[in-house]
Amino acid sequence: MIVKTPAIVILGNGSLATARRIQQLFPDALIHGLAARVEGADLTYTEFGATLRQLYQQDTPIIALCAAGIVIRTLAPLLLEKGVEPPVLAVAEDGSAVVPLLLSLIHI
Repeated sequence: MIVKTPAIVILGNGSLATARRIQQLFPDALIHGLAARVEGADLTYTEFGATLRQLYQQDTPIIALCAAGIVIRTLAPLLLEKGVEPPVLAVAEDGSAVVPLLLSLIHI
């Protein structure tokens, strides 16, 4: 079984500490931060939707520290077949809640 390294995607500095805690569980994971709002991320991006869709299309597991709704609306046009997608989790900025949006048991 091949386990792919997840991408940790954040929208603001308020979730960076939580993202770093998650990164300790997945040491090879990179934190993707919105360029205009995050300092100290491993990688930066300028468009949330385009970044999330690209990661999804590359079959990269996604851990998004934001509201589930924005992730669902962003990825909805790409959802075609159940069971062939990468796992996608929405995590509260403070880490207090995790919502599995898409999950294939063989990935994580």
